Amino acid sequence: MAVSRRNLLRSAAAVVPALAIGGALPGAATAAAQAQWQVFPVGASGGGYAFNRLGIAPGGGATALGTYVYYDGVVKEDPAAFGFDGTDWESYRHSRFPDGTRPLNGLAVEAGGAWGVGLRWNRQTMNDDGQILYWDGSTWTDRTAGAPIGEPHEVDGTGSGVWVVGGAKHPATGAVALRRNGSGWTSVGLPSGLGAGARLLTVRVVAADDVWVGGYKAAEVFGGDRTPLVMHWNGTSWKVLPNPFGTAMGQVSSLLVRDGALWAGGFTGRGIGGSVGDRAAVAAWNGSAWSLRSPAGQDASEVTQLAVYGTEVWAAGRRTALQRWTGASWSAAPAPSSAPLTSAALASGPDGSLWLAASTSDSGFFARLQAG
Repeated sequence: MAVSRRNLLRSAAAVVPALAIGGALPGAATAAAQAQWQVFPVGASGGGYAFNRLGIAPGGGATALGTYVYYDGVVKEDPAAFGFDGTDWESYRHSRFPDGTRPLNGLAVEAGGAWGVGLRWNRQTMNDDGQILYWDGSTWTDRTAGAPIGEPHEVDGTGSGVWVVGGAKHPATGAVALRRNGSGWTSVGLPSGLGAGARLLTVRVVAADDVWVGGYKAAEVFGGDRTPLVMHWNGTSWKVLPNPFGTAMGQVSSLLVRDGALWAGGFTGRGIGGSVGDRAAVAAWNGSAWSLRSPAGQDASEVTQLAVYGTEVWAAGRRTALQRWTGASWSAAPAPSSAPLTSAALASGPDGSLWLAASTSDSGFFARLQAG
């Protein structure tokens, strides 16, 4: 059966938990705006890429994580990673993962290396296990030993200040937060009352005594309502913040710390992200209260990416157009392609630049906006 690359990538948008970006907003990118981006095309013989995480190291190196989707009798998905050497992006060497590795969903980049988290298929138990990997510049090695986590969702921090958050390892239930303790992991106790179905989906480490996590509270392990959750760790204890989205159900999928303010992105609704009735949501915390700043989004939308560019906050996500907050409202952000994006990952560079890893139905690419 012959499958065109266009149809394959369209299938990928449906099969992979990729970031299906919605249609253009008023004021969409012009050719002149597109020309501001420096674009690095990605070749994919016989398949295509969907990107979900992008990180920039202090020295300018970068790593991106995603999924390689191809047809081999059925649509298949393999984990993929790219590295930037200052000139171009390369995949082959970076994508040699331990056997059984699923596409990774969490990334933290540091000078000379990177952390990646996700799941690994255990051929002996025929189940997925949580996996924490480290890239040392040449090899991905398993650093999961001693980590009581079954579903790692996100990782952040550097050196001994690395945190991993997610869900508990069966038969335990609830959310989990871990921090690096030399060569192992220490479980950080969480407040009571989060619920057996709670999950932590995102983490931002500012300092050892300044860590933010987000996700959702849920009483039931399977199904049931989710309440958006944001908490702060001050080095000794947690503070649970009010629901960033008011009284709405939903979850927090992304966090951004900028100029003393915290931004939370996710969705409101009773689904699981990308479900009918879900709506993209963003809110900003000033230290005492939330301000709701939700962007335009289609039905079944979610904000999964937040990044800083100059004085602006940029957002992208599932069925949510690439947008920027200019201080008073959201507007269409200039995109490097006139074609709708089927996946997108954002990251801010230490030099003030903004990076985008994205794909359309026909191609994949990395793109950089130089500091304004």
